[in-house]
Amino acid sequence: MSSDKSQITQSVNFLSYIKSRIDELKKLVGIVDQKEPISFKISEFMQEVNSSLMKLPKEYKNLYELKVAEGDFFINREAEIQKLHLSYENWFKDRFVTCAIIGEKGCGVTSALNSFLKKIPQIETIKADLSQKIYTDEEYFAFFNSLLKTEDIKNNKGLIDFLNNTQEHKIIIIENLHHMFLKKVGGFESMEMLFELLSYTTKKVLWIGVFTPQTWNYLDKTIAISNYFTSEIVMEQLGYETIKEIILKRIDCESTRLEFIPNEQTIESKTFQNLSQSEKQSYLQEKFFKLLHKLSNGNISLAQLYWIRSISATNDNGLGVEEIDDFDYSFIKNLSSEALFTLQALILHDGLSIKDFSTVMHESLSQSRKILMPMLERGLLIQPNKKYNINPAIYKPVYDYLSSKNFIH
Repeated sequence: MSSDKSQITQSVNFLSYIKSRIDELKKLVGIVDQKEPISFKISEFMQEVNSSLMKLPKEYKNLYELKVAEGDFFINREAEIQKLHLSYENWFKDRFVTCAIIGEKGCGVTSALNSFLKKIPQIETIKADLSQKIYTDEEYFAFFNSLLKTEDIKNNKGLIDFLNNTQEHKIIIIENLHHMFLKKVGGFESMEMLFELLSYTTKKVLWIGVFTPQTWNYLDKTIAISNYFTSEIVMEQLGYETIKEIILKRIDCESTRLEFIPNEQTIESKTFQNLSQSEKQSYLQEKFFKLLHKLSNGNISLAQLYWIRSISATNDNGLGVEEIDDFDYSFIKNLSSEALFTLQALILHDGLSIKDFSTVMHESLSQSRKILMPMLERGLLIQPNKKYNINPAIYKPVYDYLSSKNFIH
């Protein structure tokens, strides 16, 4: 009898193993169950980050809040800064120079620009960071009148004359410059006026615009934006060691004890069990940062979100670091066409307000809410600054899938 029970148990275990292997193979070849749910880990990702941050002692909370890195916490991007410096030198020699910086959100563009400005001779610098769409004449001139502190200039010639007649040379930096268009008929007029402004003022102004790779590629295919920028500086992905250095640099490792905490699967691993205590910590640290680098795609801001989500204060004034798990992104393949077109629009615009979304999608405001709100509640989207954006935890897998299906070229 006990022999029969043993055989049944072995059969059940074997069938469970076969099923798990089949599920893995189905995911590898792109076959997903029709009702594949969105993981709670994804929908609760940002909530867990904020919750973990709030629970940290003040000294750690200040260290890991997402803000521009300065001083000791800035990891030099020497290659990108050198290219900026070369653009500046060529512009200073009266050559026609306009500069585009192309980088993912949170990759450290602002920190790199601040470092560059500290290394060149002092010069008047005007900075702007677009957070809303500017695609009408009225919005375009309101923006530049505010930026340049001019009085109600209402045509491009007025802006050109003002800049060319100023005595001093200057640098104008506009981050998120891709917000100066909307994918609609007539939605590129502000960008085209900007091109004219750049072309006629480069002797007095070094223009630096910042774009995401996705918006840059789209604008290049639609209005050949690369024709108007002589220098394209791409912010490269940070490597595993650099990500690790940036994270650990914010901790005084001599006075702060880091304890990497294994999950159940790791604890049951024979490889892990055979290690000494110090070897276990080294093993867990390497495993943690390798997966962190993979999940963040070399983006330091996203890496910090995962780090914050994983850490907690310990009783001995140290930090406990729990293992992170890779997400199951297979649900993306089962999203509706409506959801995929929504994600496409948000990627191409780097987020949209509900009003701009309704314009782009040719939907009423009420219908736009019916599309966006369920996606927000399921964790596909976040809503910072009144704009709907894709949850950073799934941005890269969503982009890769849309590209593979030719939603994005």
